[in-house]
Amino acid sequence: MLTTDPSYRRTIPVLVLLVLVTVLAAQGGRALHSRINAPSQPQDVSQRGSIPYTVTLREIMHAPDGTKRVSREITHAIRHDGSQVFMTSTDKGTRRSLDFASGLKVDTNDLQLTKTSMNRTANNKIRQRDPNSKCLNSLDGKPFDSDQTMLGEETIAGYKTVKISSGIITSWYALDYGCAQVKDIWQFSPGEFTEKELVALVGGEPDAALFDVPAKYREVSPSERILGSNKPHNEAVEKQLRMLDEDYKRAKKQE
Repeated sequence: MLTTDPSYRRTIPVLVLLVLVTVLAAQGGRALHSRINAPSQPQDVSQRGSIPYTVTLREIMHAPDGTKRVSREITHAIRHDGSQVFMTSTDKGTRRSLDFASGLKVDTNDLQLTKTSMNRTANNKIRQRDPNSKCLNSLDGKPFDSDQTMLGEETIAGYKTVKISSGIITSWYALDYGCAQVKDIWQFSPGEFTEKELVALVGGEPDAALFDVPAKYREVSPSERILGSNKPHNEAVEKQLRMLDEDYKRAKKQE
């Protein structure tokens, strides 16, 4: 998956995460983003702080029988203040996960006009890679992931990137664009894997609409936002949703 939050990747086992992806795609809302073109000039990465960009990747799933299909597109955008959004788009719509610099976290279901919001201690620096460290460290100066390995540098779609592996995941990050991820491969078995290919990358402040959560969106629990009126069809998914709901209840009590 396209994610810069290592704690999220460690919390959800790979198979459970894939099931959740299926649930999310089936319940998506209307697409919010339009195509973006690659910029003519790279960003200034000498600064110490968040470098704004918007990147869109297309995810392709490869089955053991050799067949493949496009499952979704994922847009990751970072603002200069450190706020960021992940937006998953399918032919049925979109969902967004927003982390604001203020500490507010909001996840949306843009079809059902629902949201789940929680306040937490703001520390977006741990979820953003630092190009000055060849993308190995987060902006707080610590290793972004505990088991990552640098595999060298490659040019992907015309962008100078570093290639980093972590477990079953190999990712490529654009050095001149704030470590924007421009490709990755999740290798589950020799014949079964997913890959993400670059659709578009642009430097500079993202479209404000990506971060907009309309006032009409109804506040709901994580399970209701994800499933709507449906019921989980998998025990592992049901357990994960129950954990998310419990975390949500605890967070709301502390507000």
